Amino acid sequence: MADSLSAATCAIYVILAFPILYLLFKHGRNGFLGWLYLFVFCGLRIISGGLGVKKSDGAAASIISNIGLSPLLLATAGILHEARAYRIFGINKKLEWAQALFFHILVGAGVALAAAGSAKLQDHEQSTDKAEKMIKVGIVILAICWGVLVGWTGLSFRAPRGDGPVVRDGTMMLGSIAFCLVLIGVRVFYSLVAICTQAAYLNPSTGTLVIRVVLGFLPELLATLVYICAGIQTRGVAKLVSHGVAGYKPPAPYV
Repeated sequence: MADSLSAATCAIYVILAFPILYLLFKHGRNGFLGWLYLFVFCGLRIISGGLGVKKSDGAAASIISNIGLSPLLLATAGILHEARAYRIFGINKKLEWAQALFFHILVGAGVALAAAGSAKLQDHEQSTDKAEKMIKVGIVILAICWGVLVGWTGLSFRAPRGDGPVVRDGTMMLGSIAFCLVLIGVRVFYSLVAICTQAAYLNPSTGTLVIRVVLGFLPELLATLVYICAGIQTRGVAKLVSHGVAGYKPPAPYV
């Protein structure tokens, strides 16, 4: 049964990679990072699914499982950046990029610790306690990153906005992010609880199938599908921006 889940994961994300690649080109410069990272996320899930089908060594599967959340968090940050660019008039672009850079560094630190800890855990010559602490700290950092995204999204809803089709598309994207953050939160805290408790039935790679599906597979898949649906509905927003939009009524500049 575990192999069937791995095979399904691999097949589903191969299919989803194509519309994401389409959206990567349709959303233009503002959406480049978000849709690129979502494409990378699909790639990692395809790899992890392939490893599960082939029953490869646990080290590689464990590492990919622990770092697999990072591109989904980065994709959310990228799509949020795009939504803010469309929804908030007069946004401070330098501050936006500085915030994005800080977020990338924070996620990178969490991924580095989790991956290094996973690798050490497979090396019996290394201290198991130290490796487990590294993984725990890495996952905690990723949970903090999720919290940062929640706060960032909440502030985006409160920011002054204009009116018009571009703003409405930005608002639609922001709404999809808010919904997906709930799903991503389930996945993040599932990993955190699994790592902290070390319960065999919660293991993201070898645990109980029902738990892996409900708390791992489905939240990631639903979040990806919601982003794709929102991306398709707003696929023309970059073209509207490049050609100018009649009837756009911005408020006072937001910094």
